[in-house]
Amino acid sequence: MSYRALTDRKGNRWQVRPKAKREWHFEPLPGNPEPRRVAVPPGYEEDPFELSDQEIQRVLDSARAAGAGSGRPSPFGDDVGNESTRPPPQRPPNWPFKD
Repeated sequence: MSYRALTDRKGNRWQVRPKAKREWHFEPLPGNPEPRRVAVPPGYEEDPFELSDQEIQRVLDSARAAGAGSGRPSPFGDDVGNESTRPPPQRPPNWPFKD
């Protein structure tokens, strides 16, 4: 499988890899000190080969570093290390039937 290569406006080279319908990974090529990034592709195109360099650059500009969370706590409580951002647990009224 072939991936789209891109040289950004800073001169860094990237490889664009569609990982899912709504997720592209920007992998740094050798010589690029930037971390890997993840972005949501534009809604009108799923294939990076169909976009111009300027359109791909806009997607790269909106990308976040891979592994960076959304900043919101997980609704499943599995975001260990984000205790400071998690709201305190809420108990139902009259739990456990005493006040």
